[in-house]
Amino acid sequence: MHCIRSSLAIVVTALLLAACTSNPLVNLENRTVPSRLDGSAQTTETVKKGIIAGCLDKGWTCREVTPGLIEASIDVRKHHAEANIAYDTEHYSITYKDSELLDYNSHRNTIHRNYNRWIANLDAEIKKNLTL
Repeated sequence: MHCIRSSLAIVVTALLLAACTSNPLVNLENRTVPSRLDGSAQTTETVKKGIIAGCLDKGWTCREVTPGLIEASIDVRKHHAEANIAYDTEHYSITYKDSELLDYNSHRNTIHRNYNRWIANLDAEIKKNLTL
């Protein structure tokens, strides 16, 4: 009986620890495109170049799917994530597209905490590149 209780406690602890790695999925919507440092106006082309530069600087690969939409992906060890980046001259949004081995749960809208960190880092790098 003691062995069963110990085994059950280990399983419950393992499940709780596994659940700790999942956080609510964060999509970054309608982020304001920052002004350029040189004072020139943002164009669709400068926004596209800033987003692509930000992706590349953070190790993401990207491709333009249609004008105003870039698909970005990253592979970290065995993990894979994909995001859509929609943009115009005033706003951009980074939204979840797909992932592998990141414990995405569509019913609870949760994902491994690293995904949200990767997206936050990508957003910061895009903002930096959009000002250049």
